[in-house]
Amino acid sequence: MADYSIFVLGESQMTISGGQQLDGVTQGDGSHLVGQTITFNSRSATEVFITDVGADTDFSDNDGNQRLDGDQIIDGTLYSSGTQVEAEYGITLTDGTNTWQAIGFNLNNSSPSFGTIEGLAFIGGPGNFPPVGVPLTVVSAQEGPNFDSSDYVTPICYGPGTLIETERGPVAVEDLVVGDRVWTLDDGLQPVCWVGRQSVIAAGRFRMVTIPAGTLGNTAPLCVSQQHRLLIAHPSVELMFGLDQAFVPAISLVDAGGASLSAARTVTYHHFMLDRHAVVRANGALSESLLVSAAQSGTPDALFFPELDGAATMAIARPALTRREGAILMRGIMNVDREPGLIHTAHN
Repeated sequence: MADYSIFVLGESQMTISGGQQLDGVTQGDGSHLVGQTITFNSRSATEVFITDVGADTDFSDNDGNQRLDGDQIIDGTLYSSGTQVEAEYGITLTDGTNTWQAIGFNLNNSSPSFGTIEGLAFIGGPGNFPPVGVPLTVVSAQEGPNFDSSDYVTPICYGPGTLIETERGPVAVEDLVVGDRVWTLDDGLQPVCWVGRQSVIAAGRFRMVTIPAGTLGNTAPLCVSQQHRLLIAHPSVELMFGLDQAFVPAISLVDAGGASLSAARTVTYHHFMLDRHAVVRANGALSESLLVSAAQSGTPDALFFPELDGAATMAIARPALTRREGAILMRGIMNVDREPGLIHTAHN
């Protein structure tokens, strides 16, 4: 079995033009939505927990192995554990400049099975939810989506107590204030322009990753969200991916056996933003500041920090590997470097 989760915006959280609904009225291919606009009224996505008895982590169309893991309320309706779910169709939305890839989330409890689509999930990096209140045009529809669960949006933050290197020495992330100057690998000291925090129940994708001291040159255990990225600079990065350095999500270290998921039941996540995305030091490890990507259309990490709506977009400081790529890389590195502290070689 494989267990994972997908964040879903329910149909009641959006307005569709032309009197249309998400329901798969055209053989579940989504083509009835092409040319219509969808306006999202909320970013409060529901985390849907799924188990796959076929033991793969792809959330797909026409996969009878995908079932709800426990009774769950989705868009105001209670569904029983074991209800079959699938990714019914894909649609691409645009505001004229930026695009978003959405997946029709289908609880397979109707006849025909594609008859009801209860919400939309989104493909992309952390926080890649579309903006609220902006009519987005559906420009295309796709049949048979098949994306790994790690390709869907996730939060990205630091756990409390993480020491960020600043002009005045290491400072706990929760104590950073606007104006503090943070050490960056590329641009020296840079001022903090925003700080934020959000308390959550630490379940599913909200569980923290704990990276043991020494794993990435960190001087103490490092606790971050699953999709928080760490910089890896090692000969294996070039050997496997043709890059000098690359970001990997923290969950990749769990997959590779180099880190673990925390047992904490609640957590307050913290983050900070600089004028540009940067490599910073967190407990001595090379990590990242908050990224506002072009794909996010000014909604960085929208699930946690909607107050950042409208922030200027940024270029990512280094190429980023996917979860699977990161896990392959980290397994390879750990097979070569069995002593702690040998993974990071980029220092300034």
